[in-house]
Amino acid sequence: MLNLLRKEWMVTRWVHIAGAVIGLMLVPVGPIIPQSMPFLAVFCQLIYTHLVFSVNRQAAVSRPDNLLFNSLPVTRDQVVGGKYLFALLCAAVYPLYLCLLLALLSLMGVSPFMPLFALWLLLTAAGVMYHLLLMPVSFVDARYGAAASMLIYMALIIVPQRIGKEVSGEQITAFFGRIGRALGGWAAPMLLLATLAVVGLISLTISRRVYRRAEF
Repeated sequence: MLNLLRKEWMVTRWVHIAGAVIGLMLVPVGPIIPQSMPFLAVFCQLIYTHLVFSVNRQAAVSRPDNLLFNSLPVTRDQVVGGKYLFALLCAAVYPLYLCLLLALLSLMGVSPFMPLFALWLLLTAAGVMYHLLLMPVSFVDARYGAAASMLIYMALIIVPQRIGKEVSGEQITAFFGRIGRALGGWAAPMLLLATLAVVGLISLTISRRVYRRAEF
């Protein structure tokens, strides 16, 4: 499994460098529009997750490296499991990086407007759900995965612009404040965790079944 994770890292390493650079935009922008920090963090997470998926999952079944995988002493379930594990690690670690940047900004007097743990939980859940929903689509047919990924990418470009025109900074602050209070308890995080677990089990089961039947 470690070798599979190392392979995924080698394929996507430029994405992580790009994600680190994208996250750094929070530092100069934070003092200018502090009320938008949670929204920008969510935007960074979704862009990063989109890039990881685009590089590593668009052609889950049709990529030539599947021939190599099936010549190695690993099972098809291990190949799928390794890809899921790597994607979920990315979805959890990158928000930690963003939260560390926001913690640095808080030392400079820029409030994140919601607890950092709640923000990390929100960002991680968004990234995990993205992968869990789109990865089975790519295993079923790479074209569907590419189309779904492109639709989400267009939404990431258009939706923030619409929100910026129609929603004030105070409304954004209040919205993320409510999310922070909900995630600060125990009921909402437990419900979120249960939802991700159920969706994850369904997603992994579909991907494994499709990959077992694939011919290369």
